[in-house]
Amino acid sequence: MLKLRSNFNGFQRFNVVHGFRHLLLYSTSSSISVEGNPEFVNYLVESLGLPTQHALSTSTKLARVRQLRGAKNFSDFNFVDNADSVVKYLKKIGLEHSHIRKAVVSVPQILLCNVNRTLIPKTQAIEKLGISGSDFAEVVSVNPSIFVTTSNTNIVSAIKALREVTGSDLHVIAILKKLVDKRFVGNSKYLVANVALLRNYGIPDESIRKYLLRLPSALVRETEYLEDAMIRVEEKLGISRNSPQFLLGLHLLSSHNEKAIQSKRETYMSFGWTESDVAALFRKNPPCFGLSIATIKKKLGFLMNELGYEPNVLILQSCLLTYSLEKRTMLRHKVLLVLKEKGFIKMDYRLSSVLSCNEARFLERFVLPFKEVHQIYSKHTGLSLEALTQRSLEKISNPV
Repeated sequence: MLKLRSNFNGFQRFNVVHGFRHLLLYSTSSSISVEGNPEFVNYLVESLGLPTQHALSTSTKLARVRQLRGAKNFSDFNFVDNADSVVKYLKKIGLEHSHIRKAVVSVPQILLCNVNRTLIPKTQAIEKLGISGSDFAEVVSVNPSIFVTTSNTNIVSAIKALREVTGSDLHVIAILKKLVDKRFVGNSKYLVANVALLRNYGIPDESIRKYLLRLPSALVRETEYLEDAMIRVEEKLGISRNSPQFLLGLHLLSSHNEKAIQSKRETYMSFGWTESDVAALFRKNPPCFGLSIATIKKKLGFLMNELGYEPNVLILQSCLLTYSLEKRTMLRHKVLLVLKEKGFIKMDYRLSSVLSCNEARFLERFVLPFKEVHQIYSKHTGLSLEALTQRSLEKISNPV
């Protein structure tokens, strides 16, 4: 301690203070460099229709991205000119103004892309594979990350692999509309081998296609890892490879570690479920173990403690555990209770049947004809009766 004091002479004190001041100056200049560029913020508001606060945060975020990429002189980069060139290019390839705005909100980094070095080459590479025109524009409008997260070589390889295993450009386009993350594109080399493995296990091609369309990143793990998971689905979860639930069990084991799954087993058992009950639910509906522990507790608390469902019934009607508790189960149950109390319905509807109705059908049958429940439904959904009616008509005329 004495030595430290004796060495802390005036010259050193000056250096420390100078260094501290330098740090402050550096920090200040850094913070200034990533503040929202007023001209750029104005462009985002006037040209793309972003709210001012959102435009400000987008401007700041993009400046930070530039900084993290090692850009030292921000004055060398004109955010407005670059963004405008990107917007014009996106319009040129067929994107509507609303789609461009949505793309920028979703992936603002797209405004930093160089049109000539990034956007055009990537567009050309994908178009050479036959995905062009309105199809390509639709992919970009839904999934603009395709421009910023992948190299040309990787995305081409991924598209070729998808085409090989699905045999359909429509399926390829449907998958590309989903989030094409770096893991999927970078590991697409595993896709063909993994699909071959599933086929060798006797999984039908149609099941594989549906699985791939729903969870495209699930089949780009290392083949050895996937094979080990498939073995564990049969041995630990007790789900036969011939079961329609096999691939859902595979996804569960691929996306959750054993400790997490065991914790969820214990959560069900804390509500009085037996080991055999839990095993039966695994075989019937694996996604029930993909829910968070907090969600499982809330759903079991309502279904078992308030409505009186027993484990054997919940196993048979396991869909009750997968619907949104607040947005669907509790709301529809409340509507049915009011209708029954008022004498509008006399029969006891099975809750699982009512929950399985799409929204348009539920509105048409249980809400719109009865003004007594309009306020309940409107308050919960935040929609007026007119909006509910319009939504119902739209969904009936345009069924999914």
